[in-house]
Amino acid sequence: MKIERLISMIMILLQRELVSATELAKTFEVTTRTIYRDIETLNMAKIPIFTVPGRNGGIGLMPTYKVDKKLLTSKDLQNILTALHGVEQLIQSPEIKSTMTKIRAMQTEQWNAEMDFSLHFTGWQGTEELKAVAESLQDAIRLHVIVKFDYYDANGTHSSRTIEPYHLMYKGERWYIQGYSFEREDFRTFRLARMTNLKFTDETFNPRDYAVIDKIPKENLPQFYPVRLKANMRVRDIIIERFGTSVITPCDETTYYADLQLPNVENAYRFILQLGANAEVMAGGIFEKDFRVYLAKIINIYEPATSPNLEVNKKNPY
Repeated sequence: MKIERLISMIMILLQRELVSATELAKTFEVTTRTIYRDIETLNMAKIPIFTVPGRNGGIGLMPTYKVDKKLLTSKDLQNILTALHGVEQLIQSPEIKSTMTKIRAMQTEQWNAEMDFSLHFTGWQGTEELKAVAESLQDAIRLHVIVKFDYYDANGTHSSRTIEPYHLMYKGERWYIQGYSFEREDFRTFRLARMTNLKFTDETFNPRDYAVIDKIPKENLPQFYPVRLKANMRVRDIIIERFGTSVITPCDETTYYADLQLPNVENAYRFILQLGANAEVMAGGIFEKDFRVYLAKIINIYEPATSPNLEVNKKNPY
């Protein structure tokens, strides 16, 4: 937007004596003609901008024009930029890009100084595809466009939905969209990876009163059961990232026990399976019983392809 570009331009000129029109045009992805029109607009708003012709000339701001630039310290600005850089990896947004430009212009210290920390997100193909969907939905939110899609819930049940989109959420490495569902006549949260045949209609809507739903709703919350795993140190990080260090009891130099509370559902079985041969369920009652049934179903799928001469090592990996 023009107003965002004008503010960003002022912030840049506050930090530098002269900036060429070509550099500003490249920064804001506009033509130099647009930059000179912006200068006229700023002059009309009583912002004392001047131009210096010639090879070493450029655009500047009169030194008598003062703005308090110390409301935030350089470290504050650096932390904000780090956070925004993480968001920018998840979703491209003109607003975020404009904000980053303005904050960088406010910095009084060298921007490429070493950062205390940084944020990076996995660039899987699926992640990139969902990022593109999220960006399209962000436009629909901004323009108040009604969206239609097919949806498959956690049980694989299909439904067709028409919603007024209101809020995008990235939580637990997953994208969600919150909106008003015409079918349910209420606000609902949908996981982007479960949406198919997404269509942006030509219909727009007048926004309703809406408050962000901070928690992802859990339908039919299952009962949790105590489960003890014996695991190798190779997968200690996976357990800690999910459950913390309090669940771990050392066994020896290479193994440990993990006492977990798990729901007796397929997602919990999948979590244990991702540990591979590095973990074994030692005690789990009904959970362990149902988990073994689940394993038997998986083995049954692949059993016909198993060579009769292949010996399965049933020896405990520990």
